[in-house]
Amino acid sequence: MRPLRLLLLTTTAAALAQAPPLWLRYPAISPDGASVAFSYQGDLYRVPSAGGAATPLTVGGSYSSRPVWSHDGRWIAFASDRSGNLDVYVMPSQGGEARRLTHHSAPDLPCAFTPDDKEILFTSQRGHSAQSRQFPGRSFPETWLVSREDGRTRRLTDTTLENAAYGPAGARILFQDVKGYEDPFRKHHTSAVTRDIWSFQPASGAFTRLTSFKGEDRNPVFGSDGDTFYYLSERAGSFNVFRGSVAHPDQAEAVTRFRTHPVRFLTAARDNTLCFAYDGEI
Repeated sequence: MRPLRLLLLTTTAAALAQAPPLWLRYPAISPDGASVAFSYQGDLYRVPSAGGAATPLTVGGSYSSRPVWSHDGRWIAFASDRSGNLDVYVMPSQGGEARRLTHHSAPDLPCAFTPDDKEILFTSQRGHSAQSRQFPGRSFPETWLVSREDGRTRRLTDTTLENAAYGPAGARILFQDVKGYEDPFRKHHTSAVTRDIWSFQPASGAFTRLTSFKGEDRNPVFGSDGDTFYYLSERAGSFNVFRGSVAHPDQAEAVTRFRTHPVRFLTAARDNTLCFAYDGEI
């Protein structure tokens, strides 16, 4: 397994007004680890992972967030309300014209590209299938796939695969479950609806629970070996990064030990560089 690296990124203030930028949200590191896309005040930006000037990818007039990189690094999918409500869009990762891929009245939130980069996995509350036993509420969107080329959609599963992430070979998807409504930014709560990390195998339809902490476990991402995964957990107090294993899900090892504020928005590059937000910075 490749060694783990944590990314500390500093952006210059030129592209983000003159004050030092804070509350940079949804940072997503590119697969090669060279760049980070993020959301700031409703627009998307791209910045070298070594730090430097941030380049705007979208400019005003709407709210855009949740950037997701394709595995080849050529595309960024994101959610935007520029057509009225949140739909999935895709654009070249270097910047350029964005294309709308979904056209539904429900919020569509992208999570990941499929391993071949031909489709984008997203969640949307469009109505469960006749076979579903899930309560059809807004808190339980289904999981869908949309073609990057022509926008055709297909249902992957009625189960909500929130913050889903594909493994290196694509045979397994990690996600956080949704048991009921809870504010996604609430801290330090224990209840019947706290999130756990699960694995889903699309070929067989099998689900496997990987964590069972009484508090919050969320935002899973795979390591490069396909067994190791990283996620955010409050099991040590505040949200921090932990390391787990698909083969040995009872193991949990702390990677970060922040005390004052929660870690948010975890992503990973192919070389195991981890990128996240802390105290408003990346």
